[in-house]
Formats: sequence, structure tokens, C-alpha cells
Amino acid sequence: MNVLTDLVDDLPPEVVEDLPPSIIDQIREEGLETLPDSIVDQLPDTLVDRIPSEFLDVASSNSALAAILVIVGILAIAGFLYGVAKSAFKAALFFGIIAAGAWFWFFNA
Repeated sequence: MNVLTDLVDDLPPEVVEDLPPSIIDQIREEGLETLPDSIVDQLPDTLVDRIPSEFLDVASSNSALAAILVIVGILAIAGFLYGVAKSAFKAALFFGIIAAGAWFWFFNA
């Protein structure tokens, strides 16, 4: 028995009844492993919740996309920390100059 046919059989009957026959044929004949977003958007939320996760195309199913998102997240955090450190250095330098001027004025007055 084909693994993809088993996935169709795993779907709840009310979900299979609401799916267009062409999608069920694509799953069985062409090896469609996930439901297209256009079909999932047409289904009611109560039925989408009952669809097994292996039928839904999510970011974690695409390992390249997940890796890119992780890299972008790490770069964003590094940029944020660099910006905070740069701002802290500017503030410390500014207030250091003010403090040096105040001490110079205090001891010369």
C-alpha cells in the first residue's frame, strides 16, 4: 500500500468530504504531500485544526527556509546589541567629557 494513500486515510472523514476530489486524486496519484494554501484557506477553521500536521505546509517542513530565518534572527539580535553598545559608548563618552569639564572648572574656580 502506498504511504500517500495512508495519509489520505488518516484524514478525518469530514475533512475528506470537504476536500475537492481533484486534490484527493493529486495526493493519491501525483504524490502531493501537503495541501496547497489555497485549499486550506477555503476550509473552515474547525476542519483545519483536525488536519494532521504532515498535510500542512509549515516553515519547519522547509529546512532551508528555517535555516535562513534562524540566521536572519541571529543577525538581527547581533545588530540590536551592537546598536545598544554603540549608544552606551556615546553616552559614556559624552558624560565623561561633561564630568571632566566639571572637575576642571571646580578645581580652577
